[in-house]
Amino acid sequence: MVADDRLELVTQAEYEEEYLEEDGDHVQPGDEEVQHQPPQCLLYLASLVAALGGVLFGYDVGVIAGARTMLAKDMSLTCTQEELVVSLMPLGAVSASIVSGWLMNNLGRKRTIQLTAVVFAVGAVVMGLANSLVVVLVGRFVVGFGVSLSAMSECMYISEIALATHRGRLVTLNELGITLGFLLAFIVDYIFMTVASGWRYMFGLSGVLAVVQLVLMTFLPQTPHFLVISGKEEQAIKVMRRMHGVGGMVAKREVAKIRTIHQEERDTSCSFLFSSTDNMRSRLVVGLGLIVAQQLTGQPNILYYATDIAKSVGFCGDFLSASATVLLGLVKVVATVLSLLLVDRIGRRTLLLAGVSLMVASLLCLAVSAYYQEHSVGFMEHQACVEYNVEFLNTTSSVSTCPATTIPSSIRYLSFAALVTYITAFSLSFGPITWILLAELFPLNTKAQAMSLGQAVNWTVNVLVSVTFLDMVRTFTLPAVFTFYLLMSIISLLFIYFYVPETKNKTLEQISSDLKQPNSQTRHKTLSPMPIVKSPPKNTNKNVFVPLQQLDSESLQPVT
Repeated sequence: MVADDRLELVTQAEYEEEYLEEDGDHVQPGDEEVQHQPPQCLLYLASLVAALGGVLFGYDVGVIAGARTMLAKDMSLTCTQEELVVSLMPLGAVSASIVSGWLMNNLGRKRTIQLTAVVFAVGAVVMGLANSLVVVLVGRFVVGFGVSLSAMSECMYISEIALATHRGRLVTLNELGITLGFLLAFIVDYIFMTVASGWRYMFGLSGVLAVVQLVLMTFLPQTPHFLVISGKEEQAIKVMRRMHGVGGMVAKREVAKIRTIHQEERDTSCSFLFSSTDNMRSRLVVGLGLIVAQQLTGQPNILYYATDIAKSVGFCGDFLSASATVLLGLVKVVATVLSLLLVDRIGRRTLLLAGVSLMVASLLCLAVSAYYQEHSVGFMEHQACVEYNVEFLNTTSSVSTCPATTIPSSIRYLSFAALVTYITAFSLSFGPITWILLAELFPLNTKAQAMSLGQAVNWTVNVLVSVTFLDMVRTFTLPAVFTFYLLMSIISLLFIYFYVPETKNKTLEQISSDLKQPNSQTRHKTLSPMPIVKSPPKNTNKNVFVPLQQLDSESLQPVT
């Protein structure tokens, strides 16, 4: 028994003595397969290529902000039809979430990403060549299917190839890609807003990037986790060696750990996610709670109707409102880069609390300023949709003309500053961290099902929020809508404080193990379902693959 313990609980000193003994530049024969630490170019290249799907995601979600108005004019759409154009994409995403788990488990993360690129390309071509509203709706549905697959497959791919100490940062690359996609969409909207049928170019350009990702993914490997699940352990060891410079006994141990966890969990079904076994229900509450919260706090509509909201807070005219959305896109990118740099340093939970607190403050300012404008200029100032018809188009002079207003410029600037703060706060917190946690909280064999369920809930709520936005603004006014988002943000802040755990610097295997049997003595006052995170040994060699970097204090006790 003692011998077995010594085989499994290897201390840092023992590891260096047995496997990393060097005489100058010569590695001792103890483990001839262990290599010097590589530059990890393949790891970062694979993460960046996968994150291209995030760019496609953000572009196809954000482009509707400018394309919707042009499409409505060309096809004389009603407000209800405009809402349909917006909501068909998240509806397609809901349908994809039904089959995404099966696709990722059977095709693998890599092949699913490639399939996503094909779907994006097909959707872009369909919308770019559309000659009727029905064809546009079909294209939006197809693109939505790709968006959902993209959100899941890329996060899983990156999380399974990344080191524990860099996993949060690398997974955030996907969110950075999404924000870059939004920025690119807003810039393209600005460029083509005066071009005849410019919406065709707006929709169609994403197909080029989809083809690029499809080709580049061909040269990248599957994840070690998927290869082990598929019974291809030798290939998994080769991938570890190429990405992390790990070989020999170290790689074999990691393969054995992945295999053991998979065997323990392989008989689970989707219903297992709702059971109390291994604390699964608590994990699901945390994951789905964050997903619903990020939708109900208003982010989808802020992006779908960015130009309209910019007009409503004082940026009248198409050019001015489009310029404002480009600035919002830039802010979103900067905030996501900041989140990428901080997520593995100060932690997921801290960023969530800070970001959502800022969202509460900014939505309070937006609600107050919107109420002021409501009483100053009346309800029509906040309409987010115009019924386009032949008579209207023939009698309207210029959509870029700014009407006279009595609203002080300071109110407009305050409203826009609050809008910028809201976008910044979301991109620091909910945007990347929700999906990082969803990829971390669930065990290997149920992760695909959990993320599929998460995407289904995410896009179902997204459909409900986006399809009702224009009607809600017309019925309840924009100030009331902002107030609703404010209340949801306050509830979200309380939920995060009391229930969301910290997972930074923990391997996926450790997180799963810790969550199976939570120790009530290690829970802190926020009722987090996970113990407080321990830092890895300071002298850990960076060449060691993930789990050996995270030995807990019990593992480091002397063996007697």
